[in-house]
Amino acid sequence: MIVSCESPKNLDPVELKNQSSLDKNAQTNLNDIETIYRYKCSICHGIQGVSIIDGAPDLVSSKLDIDERVAIILEGSGTMPPQKDVLDMPTIRGLAVFIDSF
Repeated sequence: MIVSCESPKNLDPVELKNQSSLDKNAQTNLNDIETIYRYKCSICHGIQGVSIIDGAPDLVSSKLDIDERVAIILEGSGTMPPQKDVLDMPTIRGLAVFIDSF
């Protein structure tokens, strides 16, 4: 299975609908946040936050604060698409806090 933070282009509508429901209804406990990070973020930023593709910032060395991370996750940056219509705010904030722990 190939995953990325971009919108899937070749999935059938049922699979896309199921993914959308998963994203919007995600619980925000640490295990769920880590699972969401692994599914949506690690393909570019690596499991431990160390960039694995050109153009993806290394999250370990990033000096952004939580609010700056939230803004980037919400609005996207560079090739990273915005997640504001995909993930709810508690999940986005949870991801920002999780990333800050690297």
